[in-house]
Amino acid sequence: MTEPKKSLRIIMFIGLIALNIFLLIVVLQRTLPDRVLPELTAPQAKMVGPKGGPSVMDHSLYLPLVSSPYTAPLVLLPGDGVYYERDQDMQIVHVVGEVLNNTPTTVNKVMIEAVLNLKKGGQTTLRGFPLVGSLAPGTQACFDLYVVESKEVESYAIKVLSYATGGSVPGGVELVVTDQGYDTRNAWFNVEGTINNVDPVILNDLRAVATLFDSSGRVLGCEQSYVRTQSEEANAPATFSILFMNRDFSQGSHFSLAVAGIAQ
Repeated sequence: MTEPKKSLRIIMFIGLIALNIFLLIVVLQRTLPDRVLPELTAPQAKMVGPKGGPSVMDHSLYLPLVSSPYTAPLVLLPGDGVYYERDQDMQIVHVVGEVLNNTPTTVNKVMIEAVLNLKKGGQTTLRGFPLVGSLAPGTQACFDLYVVESKEVESYAIKVLSYATGGSVPGGVELVVTDQGYDTRNAWFNVEGTINNVDPVILNDLRAVATLFDSSGRVLGCEQSYVRTQSEEANAPATFSILFMNRDFSQGSHFSLAVAGIAQ
């Protein structure tokens, strides 16, 4: 009669060990942070899809985010895409999108990497920076990586390769939009306006950067303009004129604006 009791004790002991392991796994899943460092993960390849339809035009200014649902320090926002620019006999492939500074400090030298998987075989890697050199906490900046490539893109993957903390963000200025919209005669989307002094600042050392979106929030383009002062007066406003003209921008719905320094 001792052998069955001994076997029963062994089975119960094994069951208790299995139960303890299960409970430990549940506790760890609830207490450990639900994120992985971006450096340790490979970005998922995205297929290049068809173009969307036209939409109603509007505009919005570039504003910092109050809160963020993201956990990574530098975040590639949804809305990136690939488009083709054709210049005479050349085809130029563009990868456009936005990156968000999700840290409590200013960052600069944000390097973006895009890997293009080409149709009929082959792969191309692009690296570059957003047009805005320094990003304040909670702000975002557009990027436009491009390369001369005769093949079309089947899929692509992008990631933030590296960045540095610090940098200088222009302040003491105010953006005013004076004209915007799609010009059917010239087949371009234009954004024009002025930059006014709020605090003493040299306006000739600034650039205006615009990100153009369609109605779904997809990035259509990223362009910039150096500002031009209208007179020699200290408080005279400066003007800027940004043109999107290297693809069909008739789908343009709204845009964001940022001010950047000349030095990257």
